[in-house]
Amino acid sequence: MSFSKKPLPLALLAALAASPALVAAQTAPPAASGVTTLAPVVVQGARDASPTSGADYVATRSRSGTKSDAELINTPQTINVITRNEMDQRGVTSVAQAVRYTPGVIAQYGDNDVRYDWLTIRGFTPSRYLDGLLLPFGARGYSQPRIDTYGLERIEILKGPSSGLYGQSAPGGLVNMTSKRPTAEPLNEVVLQAGSFNRFQGAFDFSGPADEEGKFLYRLTGTLRDSDTQYQHVDDERQFIAPSFTWRPSSDTSLNLSAQYQKITSHGGGGAPVLPVIGTLEKSDTAGYIPRDRFVGEPGYDIFTNEQTMVGYTLDHRVNNTWSLRQSARYTNVDTNTRRVQIGAMVSDTQAIRYAWAFPETSHTFQIDNQLNAKFSSGPMRHDLTFGLDYLREKSRYNESSLGLMLPPASPLFDVFDPEYGASVTRPATATKINMTRTQLGLYAQDQIELDRLRFTFAGRYDWTEGTTDSGTVGSGGQWGWTSRTADADRFTGRAGVTYRFDNGLAPYLSYSTSFQPMTGVTRDGSALKPTTGEQYEAGVKFQPDGYDSFVTLSAFQITQKNVSTPDPVNTSFVVQTGEAQVQGIELEGKASFDNGLDLTMSYALSDSEITKTNVAAQRGNQLIFVPRHQAALWADYTLRDGPLQGVGVGAGVTYRGGFYGDLNNRYAIPAVTLVDAAIRYDLGRVSPTLAGAQVALNVSNLFDKRYVANCLGTAVSCYWGAERTVMATLRYRW
Repeated sequence: MSFSKKPLPLALLAALAASPALVAAQTAPPAASGVTTLAPVVVQGARDASPTSGADYVATRSRSGTKSDAELINTPQTINVITRNEMDQRGVTSVAQAVRYTPGVIAQYGDNDVRYDWLTIRGFTPSRYLDGLLLPFGARGYSQPRIDTYGLERIEILKGPSSGLYGQSAPGGLVNMTSKRPTAEPLNEVVLQAGSFNRFQGAFDFSGPADEEGKFLYRLTGTLRDSDTQYQHVDDERQFIAPSFTWRPSSDTSLNLSAQYQKITSHGGGGAPVLPVIGTLEKSDTAGYIPRDRFVGEPGYDIFTNEQTMVGYTLDHRVNNTWSLRQSARYTNVDTNTRRVQIGAMVSDTQAIRYAWAFPETSHTFQIDNQLNAKFSSGPMRHDLTFGLDYLREKSRYNESSLGLMLPPASPLFDVFDPEYGASVTRPATATKINMTRTQLGLYAQDQIELDRLRFTFAGRYDWTEGTTDSGTVGSGGQWGWTSRTADADRFTGRAGVTYRFDNGLAPYLSYSTSFQPMTGVTRDGSALKPTTGEQYEAGVKFQPDGYDSFVTLSAFQITQKNVSTPDPVNTSFVVQTGEAQVQGIELEGKASFDNGLDLTMSYALSDSEITKTNVAAQRGNQLIFVPRHQAALWADYTLRDGPLQGVGVGAGVTYRGGFYGDLNNRYAIPAVTLVDAAIRYDLGRVSPTLAGAQVALNVSNLFDKRYVANCLGTAVSCYWGAERTVMATLRYRW
């Protein structure tokens, strides 16, 4: 964060050493005495009892916290999990919507952005992962993929610094999304949806064995959407397809091949319109509030497209009863293009000057993660030991046009309360080009030790990172001027934690973890900027009572980020790294699924953020952005299992998001808001056996159509409306 606005051959050797052909050729020798016996490799899928299964609301295992199959109760760090079943019952259609009931997580622009899921976790923007591999971000953050939640089995949020296993990342945490994988049992689903804003969507999910022996498994998931949005002249067209194939030549080996393609087209620019403070956060004395469907662009000019392709594989192989190998690799290509007309300044409460601009961005990313795991005993201690080597290379290109001011008399002023469209807009010429390449090579190790009731976790990682940025700007004569900057950062990070397991299901824990993030740019004397660093102390207790399908986590934490860039007092064109920020808080989350058909999720977060050091006097002591002091949420879903209403399911939820600031100067306070959601569904198989597997559902978000501001970024024209009431009807058929 800021308070002012080399490929290495070792990775190729690692990839060769653990290649599928070499690993598949190995055989498992007989079990040796005195070692821990591993279970056979299990292909993760919707019906498997695996760490990624989404059978109900309650998850008890995860790979995100340890990069291995581990019990959540043994992991000395907070991990929040949203399962497939919870997403279905709540009617989730985006990642931002999925995390709405998760403590300490904020969707920065609410849930009405077609383009991206911008999140904040414990005060910082998280890295996003899919199946344990980092998703690209691009040079400016525009060529990041949008993940379709229908293709996910679950969403996991690892709180706090995670560099000890994953490398460069923010100290608040990360989001790891798990894709649907082929299943050993046949699975077939077709979904038809219709709802608010003329939304129509179809989806399908087919999976099962491709042969009688079950050595070959397949899965094919896809969606097709044609929809308008809350905003006039902004639509949402989407095509998504994700095939995957698993080969299990033996009980010791599985190879999963996966791919996905998605194209998003949004005439109107995709993003929520940027609106003035007067008319949103503050009521206009003359005109009241700006309508929540207001579009401030030009219908013939504004557009957003995102075309993304991913191809990858995961290889799991058990060498013997002690050792196992895993290798995951993926190539990702994202190509985005954005043209928008936005408000630049208000000349009165109602009249605005607009500008046109364009900013396409592309990114190409390759990454590979190799893991060697050993499970064994040494005396009274049982070890789960992991060694890893991963490599990432991302190359991105960003072009930005000049800002084409739309001034009278050629373009009349724009009335935000009574708009007239049809202005002639020409795409401004490109004024800035940024070509960026970043690489990361990381070597990591982790040992999870079980000693009687104690569970110790120790992890350490060393990273070699390099980032090269070539920036070009066009001069008055049309000539391009280029500058090139390279930032190298080598850093050791780690994590240490301990958990104590009581017989009654209580497990108190303590942990310490660190993180780092490379920075681009130079100081006044030409020195390269150092990485920002983060550290977290966390203490808490987890509760998983025997005989109950429930899980509770209560945690207290303190995060400190250092080496934050702040303006150089001698020359404000440069920065010095004397800034520091701190976030501390308490989080509580509980989830339960009862035999009587009741599912619950509840959460609360108390957060206190502060800019502790900066050269900007007006910001010293201020709060960080997107960090409300209080958050609370409760969702309950009940399915009637007997009586005349058998097969009916009802759900209701309430979320409270406290007030916060959208800029570091804390200029505009965003008011608190309480929203209510509701759901009802019916199993049509209760009407007739011929309809077995069919279900109808109705989900409503923001039930009472509460008008609220999602955020304001600190200028007079920087506010966004929150999402209106949204209704979605679903017909689902499974067989």
